[in-house]
Formats: sequence, structure tokens, C-alpha cells
Amino acid sequence: MSSNEGRIYFALDGGNIEPEELSKFLGIEATSILRKDSREVGKRSNINSWELSTPNVIGEYVDVYELSKDLIVELLPKKDLIIVAIKRFNFTPRFEVVLCISTNEEHSTPAIGFDANVVKFLGEVGAYIDIDTYRN
Repeated sequence: MSSNEGRIYFALDGGNIEPEELSKFLGIEATSILRKDSREVGKRSNINSWELSTPNVIGEYVDVYELSKDLIVELLPKKDLIIVAIKRFNFTPRFEVVLCISTNEEHSTPAIGFDANVVKFLGEVGAYIDIDTYRN
């Protein structure tokens, strides 16, 4: 029987600085980086990407509200540095929701939404939201 799965991450894409250098600049270690011209799952990346992710949640219920709040709490103290990095190094900020939704009728579907603090933070840094959903 399959369960729901989900995670959320904040990414800074592109830029003219190496992802490791961005980690030093922000004082936050990335949970994942992707370098330009690297291969991931058979695809070639044409940009650098720095990501800070929540853990992958597996279970009958995935709460995007809670996951997004937890991630923003971690990013909020670095908001001003993030804004400087976006402008100085030419990054595109992205807020990504990745959900694998169970096809089991007994499982609840994920709660998808964002509270006012999350929306405010994303607006202030100029991030767009992308939601990827898959069947599990």
C-alpha cells in the first residue's frame, strides 16, 4: 500500500557564484546543490541551483502548511542576505512543493496551502511557487 510523500524546498537558481560560495555567503548549508553542466537522472542542468529542503515526509497525511512554515522559520533570519544574494549574484528564487499523492482511497490527500508569513516572505524575496504532484 502506498503512502503520501512530500517535501518543500527553497531554491536559488542561476547566479554567477558557485553554490558552495553561496552557502558561505548566507551562513546556511544547502541540503542539495546542482552545478551547471552536471547530470542528474539523465538530464543535464544548464544552471547552478542551491536548495534548502525540509525532510521528506512519508505517511497517510502530508501538511504543506506546516512544512512551509518550518522552512520559512529557518530562512527568515537570513532574509536580508537572501535578498542581497538574489540581486548581487543574479539568482531566481523558487519555492518548490513536491508531493507524491497516494492512490489509496483510505489515505487523506495532502493539505496544500501557505499561511500569511510564508506568503509575505516569498513576496519579499520575489520567489515564485512551483507545485509538482505525482501519483504514488
